[in-house]
Amino acid sequence: MKLTYDTDYRPNYELMLALNWSICGMLCALMLSFYMQFPLQLTAIMTGGFFAIAAYQAFFARKRFERLQKLQRQERNFLTLEEIAEQTRPDSLFLGRGFEWTIGHAQHVADLYRDHELLASIKARRQGATFLHGVGIAQEDRIFFADDESKGHVHIIGSTGTGKTRLIDLIATQCALRGEPLIVIDPKGDQELKNNIEAVYSRLGRGRDFTFFHPGYIEESAAINPLASRQRSSELASRLAAVIPSSPTGDVFKSFSQNALNGIFYAVEMSKTNPTIMDVQRALSEGFAPLCLRALEGWAYDNGLLGEMRTAMSAGRKPNDDRKAELGALYYQEISARDKALDSAEMNNLISLLLHDRDHFKKMVASLVPVVGKLCSGPLATLFSPDVEAGRMPKSGRVISLKQVIDTRGACYIGLDTLSDPDVGRAIGQMIMADIASLIGKKYNFGRDKGFINIIVDEASEVANEQLIQLLNKSRGAGVRMFVATQTLADYEARTGSAAMAGMLIGNMNSTIMLRTIDPETQNALSDRLPEVPIQYVMKTTASS
Repeated sequence: MKLTYDTDYRPNYELMLALNWSICGMLCALMLSFYMQFPLQLTAIMTGGFFAIAAYQAFFARKRFERLQKLQRQERNFLTLEEIAEQTRPDSLFLGRGFEWTIGHAQHVADLYRDHELLASIKARRQGATFLHGVGIAQEDRIFFADDESKGHVHIIGSTGTGKTRLIDLIATQCALRGEPLIVIDPKGDQELKNNIEAVYSRLGRGRDFTFFHPGYIEESAAINPLASRQRSSELASRLAAVIPSSPTGDVFKSFSQNALNGIFYAVEMSKTNPTIMDVQRALSEGFAPLCLRALEGWAYDNGLLGEMRTAMSAGRKPNDDRKAELGALYYQEISARDKALDSAEMNNLISLLLHDRDHFKKMVASLVPVVGKLCSGPLATLFSPDVEAGRMPKSGRVISLKQVIDTRGACYIGLDTLSDPDVGRAIGQMIMADIASLIGKKYNFGRDKGFINIIVDEASEVANEQLIQLLNKSRGAGVRMFVATQTLADYEARTGSAAMAGMLIGNMNSTIMLRTIDPETQNALSDRLPEVPIQYVMKTTASS
């Protein structure tokens, strides 16, 4: 079998041949016309072969020259909303223009790396690796990402400035055009991305369907209660306890804190009000007596004993809240001991917390107090724990829930402002992820609408936790499609502190969009996923014997 090898980066011999044949043709024409006095028509016929061959070689010389020029060209494509709408399909996402990478393209790049002078001249233009686009620009066409491939979740990896935000912008625009729910979680809070998504919904006549949350924009931000969606009160306790850092000596304190949260949220639900994080903060700072009073009255009302409960609580001389709660607890214990049908495990737990030694209680929930304090400090008191009855309303007047965003098929941009306050931003992000996990769990249990629920998480290492892994692992059946972006794979391990957890997170995403990255470990991990291909080259050797 005959093997051939050619490279685009050799000297342009075709151009040299075209010039030589043209010069020879002109010299022959001059000799025939001026020295031998041949007629012009005969001269053209006799020298036409020279110019025909020159034109033939010039054709290939031009092709080679254009290919070299395209290696150094950096083009930016700007698409209007109307142009993106023309490319939007109901079964796939438009990612831009490109080409399928083949062995031939790999060969072209390998050849270029052997031409050190040309490679240096391309890099000297400081426009990136333009040759990666140039080697296949002749085969360039529209690129579509089928929904059947993206529904297994998509991992986007690329260093800063490599196009992650613009890719997210393009995906978000198509979600809006397709009428699918969209939740964007952006730890750094990119205002350009937020403004672009908002502009899309405004131009589509759906401006009211877009909302945004950002603790740095108190005047404009909507408020979100991350505890609004729930199926059971114990679920809220697990959600908030997940933000508590684990102790290397064991999770006894975390378990006690979660039990305390169970009691708090049960008491809030018994008082027929929506739970907020501020309820937890009050219970930890003021004690359980006010909550217990509300819970005991709620329990008594449900069982037709409200009058007797209030009479028991008011015994003695003007008892304060602590004394009222103790008297109410004694009444509950007496009556539930006589009638087991009135006994409640949740109420028993709440009363045990009320009667617990206060000094010991404070020691046991010491890890919970700073977490709750972070989520209630400053503007978060209204933005993250809105309550109409308590007068905690945002200045924008908008209070939303993620369930509302999904049900209306709208969009919500959530900026965490981790640049200004990383600890609080991460805690907010983890609570948001827990809220989403609860919503998706309900969709999984009780069915869902057609279409995708799109969740985009930029700088995902900032909110990497068990809830994010659970979403990636189990949310596909509920119609969730996640786009998770990061700079390096090591970010996950650094944030979670566990190589196993980082591996679980990465392993639950079936598709990967690889952008430029400079981290060697990430480069190796990504390149190992690709098949090896044979590369041809010319080797010059000498030998003697």
